[in-house]
Amino acid sequence: MRVPVKAFVVTLITSVTFALGAAPAVATPPIEDFSPVAAVQPTVNLSQSLDTTPDPIAGEAIDSLLELDPRSDVPHHFDVTATIALAESEVGTSRPTGWSQPGECIMSAQRWIRAGGGNWVGGGDPVSNYNTATRMTLAAAAPGDIIQYENISSPTSWVTGVHTVLITAVHTDGTFSIVESNNPGGSGLVSKNDSWTPAPPAGFQAVVWRF
Repeated sequence: MRVPVKAFVVTLITSVTFALGAAPAVATPPIEDFSPVAAVQPTVNLSQSLDTTPDPIAGEAIDSLLELDPRSDVPHHFDVTATIALAESEVGTSRPTGWSQPGECIMSAQRWIRAGGGNWVGGGDPVSNYNTATRMTLAAAAPGDIIQYENISSPTSWVTGVHTVLITAVHTDGTFSIVESNNPGGSGLVSKNDSWTPAPPAGFQAVVWRF
């Protein structure tokens, strides 16, 4: 059957129009915002300050700070006279040296303190040796006290320069009488000095302990 030309054309136009309306061949692309981000972003104001207030205990060895007592009236808990008597009786004698040997400076100091009934029971290093003692200031030092040279950066280390002496008298000119052992090192010799002032090596400090 022949289709009239007019009907065919109308049908064709209708089909094409429907197809284009239902599914357009070219979709409109989405619009994206490519505007540049601000080069300088808002900042939060932060501030930091350094406290330069001097600390009265700056430079003190940490391991010793807990025992520090600035008072001079802390009592000795032993017979100071008996301790000094034994120490002075040994002046001029010598003993073997080496780890825990009686001629070592700290071993001699222990012997003298214990002779007066002092409770020196600590050990191990130059700080823990004084677990039962009170740390005093140098200005408060008195006969019967121990002065220990300790390394500032490593106070618990047995390094060259560590030394121990017993104070036997305090003089008005600021000097001390002391008894010490193993000076010079390795001699094990007990000696006395009646005009002594602490002179720790570089990097060391003189710490006063009272039992």
